[in-house]
Formats: sequence, structure tokens, C-alpha cells
Amino acid sequence: MAMLKIEETGFGYIVVDGRKYRHDIVIHVDGKISKRKKELSKPFKRGIHTPLSWLEIAPLLEENPEIIIIGTGQYGALPILEETVKYMENHGVSFIKAKTPEAIKILNTFLKEGRRAASIIHVTC
Repeated sequence: MAMLKIEETGFGYIVVDGRKYRHDIVIHVDGKISKRKKELSKPFKRGIHTPLSWLEIAPLLEENPEIIIIGTGQYGALPILEETVKYMENHGVSFIKAKTPEAIKILNTFLKEGRRAASIIHVTC
């Protein structure tokens, strides 16, 4: 696993290894970073926020993470569908959800320990 360092976050951005991302990101088990594919979850949108659906989690499970850390935004506004929680539980994957500033602290700890962690980080609300 690549050793990443999530340096900071604020409303609308996150900095990982000196690179600033101005969109939600996925941190894969191998350390690769990709843009969150929230279009997968758009069919489940009921308010102003696109919720996190199991369709976004499914590809991460193929990477066999020990844990998935979900950053729910600077104020914790990212909704997570109940079906998403059940999907992770049914597949035996542990997960932690926390406001993004707290989630990056947790993720940094897991990465420092060399754990097989994956993450989805929401950078706004």
C-alpha cells in the first residue's frame, strides 16, 4: 500500500501529498486517488445532496479493504443510504463515517499503520 498523507481539508477541497483536489475523491487501497463517481448515486437523490449508494461502494469491495472510511463533508451533510450500510455489513467490511476533518485524521492513522483502508471523501457540506 502506498503511503499517502492527507494534509488538510476545508470547504470544497482536500489536499493529499501536496495536491489540492476541488471535488469529492475516492482513495483506493493501493493509494490511487480518483474522482468520486457520484453519478452512480444520482438516481437515489431526494434532496439537495446526492447520497452515497452501494453502487459507489461495490467497486471498492473488489479491492478487499479492511475498512472503508467515509468523510461525510465539512458539516457531515452527506447522506448515506440505509441500503449502503446494509450492503457493507452483508459483505463483512467495516466502515467508519465521520465529518471529513475527523475522517482524514482517522484515515491517516490507518494508513500510517499500514492497514488496507479505502475512503470516500465528500469535500463540501
